[in-house]
Amino acid sequence: MPLYRRKGSKHWWISITVAGIKTRQSTGTEDRSQAEEFEARERERLWRVHKLGDTGAVLWSTVVKRYLAESDKPRARDRAILTWFATYLDKEPISAITLAAIEKLRELLTADGMSKSTVNRFMNTLRAVLSKCVEWQHLPAVPKMPMFKLKPNEPRWLTPVEYGELRKHLPQHLKLAADLAVTTGLRMRSMGRLVWSRIDMDKALAWIPGSQMKGAKAHGLPLSDSAVQTLKALRALNPEGDAVFQWEGTPIDNFNTKAFKKAVTAAKLEPLCWHSLRHTFASWAVQQGVSMAELMELGGWKSHRMVLNYAHLDASHLASAAAKVGTFWAQSAKELDQKETEKNKKSYL
Repeated sequence: MPLYRRKGSKHWWISITVAGIKTRQSTGTEDRSQAEEFEARERERLWRVHKLGDTGAVLWSTVVKRYLAESDKPRARDRAILTWFATYLDKEPISAITLAAIEKLRELLTADGMSKSTVNRFMNTLRAVLSKCVEWQHLPAVPKMPMFKLKPNEPRWLTPVEYGELRKHLPQHLKLAADLAVTTGLRMRSMGRLVWSRIDMDKALAWIPGSQMKGAKAHGLPLSDSAVQTLKALRALNPEGDAVFQWEGTPIDNFNTKAFKKAVTAAKLEPLCWHSLRHTFASWAVQQGVSMAELMELGGWKSHRMVLNYAHLDASHLASAAAKVGTFWAQSAKELDQKETEKNKKSYL
């Protein structure tokens, strides 16, 4: 019998063999008629996969497992997002993920109360998995991905006074971590994986491998005197182990903790997240005359476009250009005044 009940399970299960390959799985339902429908659909799908070579009939759950297994990144956020998709897609073939299905998923996300930016993040993850399906030759192309148009937000950064207020409320280990963030511009995950074996205090240099950088490119980081002093304080705080950031002997991977959020609230700086300290580094750098090209290298940004968010903080390099426009108008206004005066004289005569 293809349908049966497992001991201890309230759901019907199927046991079918297609092309010599046996499959056992739960139907996810207690209703026999629904279980029979599931069994017929699954038998047809497996026939298309194993006998007809229909790669589009591969299950979503199967490609997700491969997507995560082949990734060289932890993808903690992706895993959380894919868990949500699993509710609706796990038993569906990837060929069923059409534009209409994607639009329905977006409606469900919105109905769950998610913001437009969060919904877009879910859509980007869905697109990433489907792009892999194209690469693996399961799909001919990725369906169009509907996205919300969002107004660009100016990066949130702190003035020195605001940052000083935040420091007052941070515990020592987070205070030192924050000091390193605003003086190096390192992303949170890259900071959390810093090890002493990749830091040369004498040469004031640190090396971050490409696997720990968002852009997947190795990053050599010159350390300022302030950053070196911070690192020395961190070494004194945790003299054992290779991890730079530790709490009671355990490496720290996430600095957006309750303690950090509590300090933000106490300093009256909400809303603020740890990544805002990277924006603070970039903003201070530009205000001190660091060029866009230098900032891009210092912060490990992948393209010049990414650092243009901070260009407006220092317009001194445009002073001569602005002066040319001002001079042009002043000269033009003078000539217009002269012509008007001559015209009035003629009219008077």
